[in-house]
Amino acid sequence: MRKQGKNALQAIFCDALDRNDHADFKIIFWDGRVHKVGKGDDFTVYFKTKSALKKVLLDLPLGFGEGYMNGDIEIEGDLSQVVNVGLLSDRLQDKKPTSLLNSVALNLLQRNNKKADKRNIAYHYDLGNDFYKLWLDSKMLYSCAYFKDDRDSLEQAQIQKINLCCRKLQLQPDEHLLDIGCGWGGLLINAAKQYGIRGVGITLSKDQLAYGRDQLKKEGLQGRVQLKYMDYRDLPLLNQTFDKVVSVGMFEHVGKANMNRFLKNARKVLRPDGLLLLHTIGKTLEEPTNSWIRKYIFPGCHLPDIGSILTNTTQHGLSFIDCENMRIHYSKTLDSWGLRFEENETRIRLMFDDRFIRMWRLYLAGCSALFRLGKLHVFQFLFSAGVRNDLPLTREWMLEDSSP
Repeated sequence: MRKQGKNALQAIFCDALDRNDHADFKIIFWDGRVHKVGKGDDFTVYFKTKSALKKVLLDLPLGFGEGYMNGDIEIEGDLSQVVNVGLLSDRLQDKKPTSLLNSVALNLLQRNNKKADKRNIAYHYDLGNDFYKLWLDSKMLYSCAYFKDDRDSLEQAQIQKINLCCRKLQLQPDEHLLDIGCGWGGLLINAAKQYGIRGVGITLSKDQLAYGRDQLKKEGLQGRVQLKYMDYRDLPLLNQTFDKVVSVGMFEHVGKANMNRFLKNARKVLRPDGLLLLHTIGKTLEEPTNSWIRKYIFPGCHLPDIGSILTNTTQHGLSFIDCENMRIHYSKTLDSWGLRFEENETRIRLMFDDRFIRMWRLYLAGCSALFRLGKLHVFQFLFSAGVRNDLPLTREWMLEDSSP
């Protein structure tokens, strides 16, 4: 770009990126001007409007996300590389008044009451089982898989994740297992078939509930597993207690103000000495959740920090046993989902418009980058109801695949 030809917005943006040594890429602006960072070979970003660039400078996640969704920003090359550069550009990541205001506005608008949670869960999870079938594994597991090496298929890695959860919970025949946020029922079905448990799963997704109940009939497990449309706040209404409780990928949806209530209710239905496995996306330090993710992908979500989780659990007599960080596993999971999503793009276009496809493409690629760069983590916590000193001294009981 000719120095004398820059307008103020372009100059600010290019100056911020010129200090980035993480990639070689090219920017083409709405007026035809071109700016190269390095050799400019890795990818090209097209800003079709001045407004799109202004929004990126004011709030990078929200501005870029909306610009890409609306077609005001086009990408030629690997979208994940673009996200990587943005995440590693400290000057673009600096919090500006507008981005802080957007974060405050989202917090003020966020309502994690029963009515809002039903609406938020339906927004994301009731897009249709046929949609999710196109790119999830055969068991319909929509959470971090567990890869033992790079040769593992998504199906294999998801089965390994289920077995890992079951081993950590030390499931035994006829034990009573509660799954809070059970999704399509894959974990409970596997636990009933392989470990002989009796189970209850709760969800706020009507599509997931219908699919899960249908799978129970196909497997002949109606007498051992029940799936219910229920809010975690209503768990005491079950009038049941459980030997073990598991929650995978649901804690992120309860909201900051409700973390304590979620854990209180989980503890209330957990028998003395029982085990709780809490699997959640989270952060090492408390900070605002990505504004674009909260607005367009998971409304009402809050990604908890590890300190807040431990503070809230100890208040309810939940004793910390173990925590595993599955960050890289989730990046690989998202890469697998993204590949399957692209392979089925033609079929997805029969269901949704171009803006939706762009939104989900950015969601899958962007989240993969966030995990790979260590901006996000997946914590798999194990707690007991009260202190237990009778568990094995080493972690082999969790890691060795000794499933039946």
